[in-house]
Amino acid sequence: MYEQKLKLLKFDKQRREKYSDNWLLKINPLAIAEYIQKRDGSRLSWRSARAMANAKILEVYRDLVLEEEQLNLQEETIEGEWNERK
Repeated sequence: MYEQKLKLLKFDKQRREKYSDNWLLKINPLAIAEYIQKRDGSRLSWRSARAMANAKILEVYRDLVLEEEQLNLQEETIEGEWNERK
């Protein structure tokens, strides 16, 4: 009989999935570019529409990350110790 060794996985419980990262993975920039191009009556080139879509996506992603980091900083300050450096 073939005996297989099982490995136990150890997960870092403090590491949580970031909402911003999950959000970014679900975004389809081509669909947004298509929407922008149709919204403007196809006056924009496809390249311009893609650039606008990418810029908007990155702007929202930036805001989400900054908000998450601000919340993390507040939690660390409240829960952790603060040492003053001279």
